[in-house]
Amino acid sequence: KDRYTADFYIDCTGFKSMLFEEMGVKFNSYEDLLPNNRAWATRIPYKDKRKELVPYTNCTAIENGWVWNIPLWTRIGTGYVYSSKFVDDDTALKQFKKHLGQEDLEFKKIKMRVGIHNRLWVKNVVAIGLSAGFIEPLESNGLFSVHEFLINLVKNLQRDKISQWDRDNFNYQCKHMFKEFSEFVGLHYALSHRDDTEYWKHCL
Repeated sequence: KDRYTADFYIDCTGFKSMLFEEMGVKFNSYEDLLPNNRAWATRIPYKDKRKELVPYTNCTAIENGWVWNIPLWTRIGTGYVYSSKFVDDDTALKQFKKHLGQEDLEFKKIKMRVGIHNRLWVKNVVAIGLSAGFIEPLESNGLFSVHEFLINLVKNLQRDKISQWDRDNFNYQCKHMFKEFSEFVGLHYALSHRDDTEYWKHCL
């Protein structure tokens, strides 16, 4: 294996969190607040681009979660976010296909690790993006957290000398913001009046 040495590292290896896993940094699960931990995703070609290419993302609640619909320039991106506690993968795929009204598409299963590491800056390693933590796709919080974590990191790195106080301050600010956003996303479910499945009853 190749060896790389540097004064500072950013772990941006996705859900694998390769550097943090090697360092044994604890991961705190948010499954008690946000049960969704799976998704099926696919791409849909346009049938009538003039009508279907709209300037917004649409989210639709179905039996055990919700479906995103994102019109892009060349196709529509869509996916079904759900919880493995309430529906198995095969059943979820059937529900997704039924919602779409289409069978002949390529579907990709995504496993999501919901929560955040106990610390985000350890020694000379900082985790950013999925390596740090993840809530779920609702409200595009992943893009927001990457941006905010980087802004906080740059502010701290502008100091002449980095101390443990700087690391602790970064950890506190990012985790506090992340927790607030997770509670905001959780409200989408808690304020729902839907109770037709065990999934939605659990969310009440």
